[in-house]
Amino acid sequence: MQKKINFLIYILGILFFSSCAYKLSNKVDTLPKNVKSIFIPVFKNKSSEALIETLFTDAMRSETLRSGYARIVSSETEADAVLNGTIDLVNAVADESVIEAKNTSYLPNNTVLSTSAKVTVDISLVLKKKGSSEVLWSGHFSQSRGYTPPQLTLPTINSANSLYNLSIRRQTLMLLSKDIMQLAFDRMVDNF
Repeated sequence: MQKKINFLIYILGILFFSSCAYKLSNKVDTLPKNVKSIFIPVFKNKSSEALIETLFTDAMRSETLRSGYARIVSSETEADAVLNGTIDLVNAVADESVIEAKNTSYLPNNTVLSTSAKVTVDISLVLKKKGSSEVLWSGHFSQSRGYTPPQLTLPTINSANSLYNLSIRRQTLMLLSKDIMQLAFDRMVDNF
């Protein structure tokens, strides 16, 4: 009889402790004011970087779709809220790390080459209730990411061209857009 009671207590203990792990939080993530449909127009671009607004708008739309917290609608009239974004700044600068070419037959004497560069993006987001000026959530985000600019080496292995530089910079901006929009969406859901 004692073995049956011990076995029953053992089974109840396992059931109790195994179910607790899944119920540590009763919080359900939602957009502010329980928004279920959202309109995300193309972000405004105040920077000098052409067409950057499409990267960030697409990244936010993808993050919203991925989350499943709200559906994206094609007009403001169908939405509970509108998410407007503004790209305030895109700044690409060469870092201080340089290579100085001395006594080389392939480069002019005393040539200074940058070995890394950094792109910084500042973006502002505002979620407003449809048809009103009521702000449900707003946030400002700034993030940087490094990349390797074109390098000059032997004449036959020369990657210093404008297409390469534009391509690597766009790839870096694409990665930044995904990172920033994921962070922004998480903060919007947490209402932080």
